[in-house]
Amino acid sequence: MDSTTKVEIMPTEFIKENPKSGDLEKMVSDIVITIANGKQKDTYLIEAQINDDIEMSLRIFNYSMLVALDKRIISDDGSCMLLDMPSPAIIYLETSRTKDSICIKIRFPNKKSIVYEVPAFKLLQHSVSKLEGMALLLPFYILKIRNDLKKAKDSCKRRELSKELEGYIVEIAEALQRCKRNNYITDRDVAILLRRLSKLNKELYGEYEEFTEVDMTLKQFVHTGVDEAIAKAVAAERRKLKRFTDTGVDEAIAKAVAAERRKLKRFTDTGVDEAIAKAEKRSLKQGLSQGLIKTATAMKVGGEAVSKIMRYTGLSRQEIMGL
Repeated sequence: MDSTTKVEIMPTEFIKENPKSGDLEKMVSDIVITIANGKQKDTYLIEAQINDDIEMSLRIFNYSMLVALDKRIISDDGSCMLLDMPSPAIIYLETSRTKDSICIKIRFPNKKSIVYEVPAFKLLQHSVSKLEGMALLLPFYILKIRNDLKKAKDSCKRRELSKELEGYIVEIAEALQRCKRNNYITDRDVAILLRRLSKLNKELYGEYEEFTEVDMTLKQFVHTGVDEAIAKAVAAERRKLKRFTDTGVDEAIAKAVAAERRKLKRFTDTGVDEAIAKAEKRSLKQGLSQGLIKTATAMKVGGEAVSKIMRYTGLSRQEIMGL
């Protein structure tokens, strides 16, 4: 691909009539992408799956047919219909016994047959570093220990697996940083993927006390990723608004921070909101702007150093300590 290549994410919802009841049903595929460069245009249909299931080949075939029907071409004389089937693929997120492809063999009345083949990509058979070009899939790599954990009968074995998982999480965080440096993804993407990784970890392993340290390690990465994204947004806003007065800069920065909070869903923590509310009541009497109060309080609750808060907000040490 080059700068002229256009990538379009296509609709994944289709309406199909049930052959038995005649009712209309909604079918939803995972990802349909079209890549166009000049006259060359290719469409790809990708499905993700946890467990082995031969029925996946039939589902993918049905989805592909619906995609092709939507773009069908009728010949000038009306005697022929051309269907361009998208290139299919299936991603197995967990260890799979399936071969490198699954298929459907379609036999026609004249005894001729065709094979509809779907390549299979097995996520956990690859290393974290090999998956850097597919950053969206990296959070799912923590499925690596799930089956072994189900078989673990004692706490000692679970602790071993927790250490193994912690190693994978460090690798994933480092891989995301490399992706960011190589401009594959943005700071915001890193923060979002780390949050998804944290959520998945909690759902899979949150009930095991042996995994407490893993959760703490992951939270450090999540907070760092969010803080970096917010700091970058603040710095960009400062550069744009150098011509403003100090008050104007502070208000614009407060808006940038608030916007980043909404994007990253970072500051939904009740403790932060309560701290900000209390600080506002105390500090409004001192004549401080609401923007500065919110920014400084959020940074203080997030564990930032007072010197850093002073640098970003312009507040004095005494004012910050009073929040």
